Amino acid sequence: MNVTTAVIFASGGGTRMLPATSAIQKELLPILNRPVIDYLVSDLVASGITHIIFVIRPDSHGMQDYYTGNPALERQLDRLGKLSALRELQEIHQKAVFSFVEQPENAGYGTAVPLIVAKPHLPKNEAVFVAGGDDFIWRTDGRFEAAELIDTFVQSGANAAVTALQCPADQLHRYGVLATKRQGSFEYLEQIVEKPEPGEAPSNLINISKYIISPQVLPFLKKVKPDPKSGELYITDVIQMAASKLPIVVHQTKGTYLDSGNTANWLRANLEVAAANSELRQIIRDFAEDL
Repeated sequence: MNVTTAVIFASGGGTRMLPATSAIQKELLPILNRPVIDYLVSDLVASGITHIIFVIRPDSHGMQDYYTGNPALERQLDRLGKLSALRELQEIHQKAVFSFVEQPENAGYGTAVPLIVAKPHLPKNEAVFVAGGDDFIWRTDGRFEAAELIDTFVQSGANAAVTALQCPADQLHRYGVLATKRQGSFEYLEQIVEKPEPGEAPSNLINISKYIISPQVLPFLKKVKPDPKSGELYITDVIQMAASKLPIVVHQTKGTYLDSGNTANWLRANLEVAAANSELRQIIRDFAEDL
C-alpha cells in the first residue's frame, strides 16, 4: 500500500511554552535556525512523502508563510540582493505539495481531533503518515526515520504502524507503554497502557505518536469516546480499538526522540542538533567549561 501523504497536527495551543507561544506556534519554535516542524517535514520528504496536510488553528498563518511563501519578505530579499537567502526560502516551498486545514474551535479537544478534521482530505485508497508537529526523531546515521517506519508497515502487511522508543524503567510511568506480541519477524500491538504504576509496565517501549494509518483504521475515529477525566478524544484510543480487530505493527526507532514541548526539552533538542555540527559542538564545549 502506497504512503505518499502525511497529516501533521499543528493546532495545539502550546501552553507549556508560554509566553513565547502567545506570539508563535509551538511547531515553529526554532531548533537552531529551523522550526521544529521542519525537521519532521524534511524527513518525510526524503522518505517519499509528496503531499503534507497541516491541521492548524484558524488564528495562525505562520505555517503557510513558511511553507508556501511570504511575498513581502521575498520582495525585500530580492530588493536587497540577498538572492542566496531567497533561493533557500523558495526551495522550502518546493519540497512537496502543502495543504492547510483549519481545525474549528468547536471541533473538540484531543489528539484524535486533527485526524477527524483532516479525514475528508485524505486519499481514498492509501495509508497516511500521521504525527504531531512539535517533536521529531533525530538521526545522525544518514537514515530517514519515516522511511523506516513506512518500510516496516509495508513489509509486515499490517493495517497500521506505531513508532516505539525504549525508555528507562524509572520513567515508564510518564508515558503510554506498549504491550506487544511477536509474530514472525515483527512485533504487533496488543495494548497501550497509559502511565502504568511503577513495576506494572508491560514492556520498556513507549508510544511516541508517529503512526502509519490505513483506510481500514479510519472508521474507528467515529467510535472514539471522550476520556472520562479530561473530556478529550485521544488518537491512542483509536489505535487501541483498531488493534483489537486489525494487525498493528510496532516499529522501534533507532534515533533520538526530541521535542519542544517544554523549556528543558526544547533546550536539549537545540543542543543535540548543534552537537552534530563540529563548529557548534566546540562552542557548546567552550561555554560549558565557563559555567
